[in-house]
Amino acid sequence: MFVFLLCFSSFTLIVVLGQREVPSTLVSLSNVTDQFILLSFKSLVTKDPYNMLSNWNSNISFCDWNGVSCSGGSQRVVALSLSGKALE
Repeated sequence: MFVFLLCFSSFTLIVVLGQREVPSTLVSLSNVTDQFILLSFKSLVTKDPYNMLSNWNSNISFCDWNGVSCSGGSQRVVALSLSGKALE
């Protein structure tokens, strides 16, 4: 549970900070951080009956993952839509 809270807190911080303008050199680092946090969250999911997280992998942009919404300009995660998907 502590790991989930840590990941969620970090993700929340990233989303909040992602709303501000950042130098372009930090954008790619931020994108790596967003992807890392999302994959960390996925690793904590023990049940995904609707395969909602099936395309959450490094082969495609995390902005194209199911349930993930990104900002247009900086490609930062701004929202997750995973409610009602029976994730455990």
